[in-house]
Parts: sequence; C-alpha cells; structure tokens
Amino acid sequence: MPAHRFRVIPAFLMAIIMGLTGFSPLLAEELSSEEECRQAVQLAMNALQEGNIREFIAAIENSTGDVNEEMRLRFDALTQKIHQEKIKLAARYGEPLGKVELLKTEKISDRFIRYTVLEYHERSAAVFRITYYRPRENWTFHFLNWTDDLNSLYEKAP
Repeated sequence: MPAHRFRVIPAFLMAIIMGLTGFSPLLAEELSSEEECRQAVQLAMNALQEGNIREFIAAIENSTGDVNEEMRLRFDALTQKIHQEKIKLAARYGEPLGKVELLKTEKISDRFIRYTVLEYHERSAAVFRITYYRPRENWTFHFLNWTDDLNSLYEKAP
C-alpha cells in the first residue's frame, strides 16, 4: 500500500489535487507548545483507537466546536479517504485490535516535530506519522501520512 501524504495548500486547489494525486489539504489551529502538540496527538490516538476517523482528523488539526463549511468539506473528504484505506488495511491485515501506540517522537531543530503512531491489526499494523511545524512562535499541523510499510521502524536488536 502506498504512503499517503497531506500538505497544507490553498483550498481552491482541493478538488484538482485530490482528483489527480490523492493528496488532501489540511489546515490547523495553532498550538502554543510541544506539549500541546503531544496532547493533540494523544487525542488523535484515542479517536483512532475508538475508530472515529473524523475525531482523529479534528484532533490533529486542533479543531474544536463548530466547523465552517470549508473545514467540514475537508474533514468529509479526508474522513472518506482514510476510511477507504482502513477498509483495505482490514482486508489485508485483519480488523484493528483497538490498540494504538505512540512509538516515537522526532525533531528537526526546534521547528519540526513528528509523532509516529502504530495502529495494531490482527496480522500487522498501520503507521501514522503526524508532523507539526513552528514557523514563528506557535506550532501548526503540517503533514500526515500513513502506510503499512513497517521497514523504517525496525531497530537493531541488542
């Protein structure tokens, strides 16, 4: 299964990009600290564990309360895309076990932070990578991808 990547791009390109590349734009509310980023990822993990894709997306975007029409359309499109991929994962690796784990946190300088999350299935796991970026003072959601390729996660055993 290919890795899927989502970047922040102008909203007017959404339909073209989704139709041609499988990319989907996401915008986020800003977060004031790395701890708030970690809390957003924890909320996303809880939603993923419960099978609630829409709440997963809202958590990584740090979106609460009512959403405007543009955000609702974006949520709907991404929810549908992730739901379709989860159906493929279930067909290939079995149903999710309801176990989600934050595997690692990585940083580039003091500007990027990436969380690697595993969602366990009956015969394998899905890898979700959630990245935040701090262009100035606050953090904003930057990137989401997921894959079933676990190769980059293996570490040398002692």
